[in-house]
Amino acid sequence: MKLLIKGIDLEFLSGQYENIKFHMLRSDDRLSFISCIVCVCETACDIVDNWRSIQNMVAVYYQHSGGFDAWNMYLAFASVEKIPVWEKYEIENNKFSARKIVLDDFQEIPNIGELITELDKQLLGSDLTLESRSCQLEEGVSYLENYYRGAPLDSKTESREKRALMLDKIIQSLNSNEN
Repeated sequence: MKLLIKGIDLEFLSGQYENIKFHMLRSDDRLSFISCIVCVCETACDIVDNWRSIQNMVAVYYQHSGGFDAWNMYLAFASVEKIPVWEKYEIENNKFSARKIVLDDFQEIPNIGELITELDKQLLGSDLTLESRSCQLEEGVSYLENYYRGAPLDSKTESREKRALMLDKIIQSLNSNEN
């Protein structure tokens, strides 16, 4: 899956914020619909001063349909300047209308290709790799594995009791082998 530029009219935003450039990105996978409005700001102050009003406008003008547009929506704010830690925390932890990502401290104003690459990493995990492993048990497997292997994972009372007994055995083993 990748993020692609979509030619959606974002005049409702660009008309209000002259110093901010807006881009719409969408995932190319129809089953995992993700949309992201990228806000490229010249200064950190532009982000701090405007992120709330931008999210409100997106909620009213873009997410009003209640369809797929309202789900898996991201707002990404990008700036060359470093945003103060508290403001970045506040923005990224605000979940009203959309999830938010702050991309800051670039060497120069990022182009859309650089932003897509970074957002592919952040949203889609494109930089993650799957390490292949053989199914054979390796020597040196933790001795604790003997205690937890085969633990039932359901929520039945018997399963909970069995897991509790397994934990008790692990604790006893650790206490007796403490030194």
